[in-house]
Amino acid sequence: MLAVPTYVLAVRYLSDFEEVLLSPFLFLYLLLVMVGSLFPDIDWMVMKLLKRFGHRNPITHSVLIPALFLISIAPPNISKDLLVSYDAFTFGVTTHLFGDVVKTGNLVWIGKRYENLWYLVNGLLTFLLLYFTNFFRIF
Repeated sequence: MLAVPTYVLAVRYLSDFEEVLLSPFLFLYLLLVMVGSLFPDIDWMVMKLLKRFGHRNPITHSVLIPALFLISIAPPNISKDLLVSYDAFTFGVTTHLFGDVVKTGNLVWIGKRYENLWYLVNGLLTFLLLYFTNFFRIF
C-alpha cells in the first residue's frame, strides 16, 4: 500500500532519477513498484501448485530474486530505462520485506525466533542493491 507513494518520494528527494517523474514511462515504473511489492507473495500461487512450498517462503521473501535479476541485466552498457525499471521492481520488493518485519508470522523453514531478522537483513540487502545501481544520490 505504501510502496508507490514511498517510491515517488524516494525518486523525488533521494534519487538522481528525478526526470522519471516526468517520464512517459512513469505509469510502467509505478506498475513495476506494485508488482515488486506483491512479488514475494507469489509463493501463494506456487503453494497451490506444489502443495509444499508454503506462504512467506524464504526464497521469495529474500534478496535472491532481485539479485538474480540484476545479474541477468548487468552487462556493461545497460540502458537507463532498464535500470530504472529494475530499481522500481526492487524498490517494491524492499518495501514488502520491511513491511513483513512489522507483520510477522509463519515464515516457513525458519523459526519464529529468526523471522524478523530474516526480513530485516534481506530488506537491507535489497536496499543495498538499489545503492549499487546508483538509485540513491545521498549515500
